[in-house]
Parts: sequence; C-alpha cells; structure tokens
Amino acid sequence: MTPPTPASPTPASPAFVATACAMMALVSLSIDAILPGLDSLAADLGVADGNRRQWVITALFVGLAAGQLFYGPLSDSWGRRKAILLGIGVFTIGSLTSALAQSFETVLIGRVIQGLGAAGPRTVIVAMIRDRFDGAAMARLMSLIMSIFILVPILAPILGQMVLLVVDWRALFLIVMAFSWTAALALILLVPERKIDRPPFSLQGLRTGATAILTHRRSMSITVAGGCVYGGLMGYVNSSQQIFQGIFNTGALYPVYFGGLAVFMAAATLTNGRLVRRYPMQTICMTALAAHCLWSAVALAADLAMGGLGLIWFLGYSALTLFALGLTFGNFNAMALQPFGKTAGAAAAVQATVLTVVSLVSAAVIGNLFDGTLVPVLVGYLVMGLLALILMWLPAPSD
Repeated sequence: MTPPTPASPTPASPAFVATACAMMALVSLSIDAILPGLDSLAADLGVADGNRRQWVITALFVGLAAGQLFYGPLSDSWGRRKAILLGIGVFTIGSLTSALAQSFETVLIGRVIQGLGAAGPRTVIVAMIRDRFDGAAMARLMSLIMSIFILVPILAPILGQMVLLVVDWRALFLIVMAFSWTAALALILLVPERKIDRPPFSLQGLRTGATAILTHRRSMSITVAGGCVYGGLMGYVNSSQQIFQGIFNTGALYPVYFGGLAVFMAAATLTNGRLVRRYPMQTICMTALAAHCLWSAVALAADLAMGGLGLIWFLGYSALTLFALGLTFGNFNAMALQPFGKTAGAAAAVQATVLTVVSLVSAAVIGNLFDGTLVPVLVGYLVMGLLALILMWLPAPSD
C-alpha cells in the first residue's frame, strides 16, 4: 500500500475550488433540478404509482455505483482530466436519452447512463483533491467545497420549478447537460493536469489496488458508516416531493422548503472547516451522529404519539438533522482516503462505490416504504444513524 503523501502547504486556488464544486455538484443537480418535474413526467408517461416515480432518482445511483469503479483506477493511469471528460461525454448521452424518451423505461435507461457518466467527475475530483491535500487539510477543503456546492439543492429545485413554468420536464435534462459542459470547460481552462508518475492501467493492478483498499478495515468501516448516513439522507430526498406536497400540501412552495433546509447543511460544512482545526474528525462525526440519533428518536416518538408531526415541527427536526449530517460528510471522505497516496483514484473509486451501494439500497428501501406518513423516513434516519455510530465506535484495527 502506498504511504500517504504529505499535506500540501499551498492553499487551494479559487479556480480549483470553483471547478471542484461544479464537478461535485453534478450529481446533486441531476437529482434536485429534476424533482419538481416528477409529477409532470409521471403524468406524461403514464406512471400512476407515486413510489415508482422515485426510480428516476434511484436509477441515477445505479449507474453511479457501477461507474465509479471504472473511473478512479483509469484516472490513476490515464490522467485525472481525461477520465473526467470521458464521464462528461457519457453523461451527455444519458441526458439526451432521458430528454427524448417516449416511455418511463427509457427515462430510467437514460438516468442509468447519466449516473455512469456522472461517476467520472464525482469520483476523480475527490482523487484530485487527495493528490493535493491530506488529512485535516483535505477535510477543511472538502468542507469548503461542500458548503459552496450545497447551494445546488437550495437553488436547483427553484430553478426546476421556474423552468416548468415555461417548458416541460424534458428541458430539465438539457439544463443539467449544459451545466456539465460548463464544468468541463472550466476543468480544461483552469485546472492543469499534475505531472506525476502513473502506473499503466491493468486489470491485475485494479484487482490488487481494490483488494488493498477493501481489506483496510478501518477505511471500509468509515466508508460504510458514510453510506449509512447518506442512505438515510437520500431516503428523505427520494420521498421529499411526496412529503411536502402530499402530506403538508405545500404545492409550488415545495422547492422553497426543500432548498431552504439545505442552508443548514451548508452552515454545518462551513462550521466543520473550523472544527477540524481543533478537534479530531472522529470526535466530530461521533458527536454529530449521537445528537442526530437522539433527536430522530424523539421526533419518531412524537410523530407516533400525536398521529403525525406538523409542518413546523418537521422543518425544525429536518434543520437539526441536516446540520448534524453536514458535519460528517467531508470528514468521512478524508478519514477513509487518509492511508492512500498514489492510488487515490482507485481508493476514491472503491470508497465511492461502496458508499453508493450502501446508500442506494438503504434509500430505495426507505423510499419504497413511504406510506403517506413520516414514519418510514424517521425510522430510516434513526436506523441508519445508529448503524453509522456503531461502525464509528468500533475500535480501530491494525491494518
């Protein structure tokens, strides 16, 4: 296993931060900008089951999980920029497939292809960050990037709703495609490829690197913990349109409520950038998860006792939850990739794939259990949070 490279003393340039934010935001934009169009998409394509519409989100993650294993190792040998641009090309094909679809099944095929493409920027940009930074320095940069890119779930649903006032849901896929081209242009013009020795790409090398990463027990336990946390969050995202417009009858204000809550996650990521200067990342994550589990249990008990939480109570709970989870995401990435240097691409790929599979399965279960109440989402948050806390609590083995 390659020893970690030392942390870079040079701060990240604004151009690099902006490009990294755009790459990281592509997956989020592909989810959040589409959410307001799910009703009209389902109506046009004859999808009556509300829970079935959630597959438009899930299909993206299926492609994401499959693609991440490919791009990371490829970027280790082929170069980071080339791997990202390949992903943008695949993403374009998926976007056009969904935009031109005449059936719900074709939309899902396009979404899987979109996920395969988005896996390139999402995975390789983390490896690029790891190339330049390490440990707490990486966690601080990831927190800064997360705090900026979280503007996407704040603004994207509102943008999607505004687009639907003028054109139909198909245009939403074209908008995210155009965004991916803008991010690719920024990468080409603003972020030069680092000249480092790269091993040739081979299946044996991929197998060896993946084995080393998968058998690093501490890295994998942190990765699975991150997948549990993200799975609980995505269970909420999958059900959010049904929650706000179905349970609380918010109508066209759904994007405002959904996006407004994301402000609390952005605030948390900024806060985390300061906290990691003073406290260990492990301590921050465990404290945030313990608090999240506590108020999730209280919210679930209150919902069952009162026959349902009101909108104000749910907004308060969600704000606290998103703040707590926002303290963990950048730290999970940094801790899981800490032991890996030149193989950061393979490490980021395996880590992202494991995290995506865990979160995909969790979110699909939570979303498909939606029954017109908040109980499935609250239970999902609580169970996933407890599992993550247990994994973080396990003693660190010697790898």
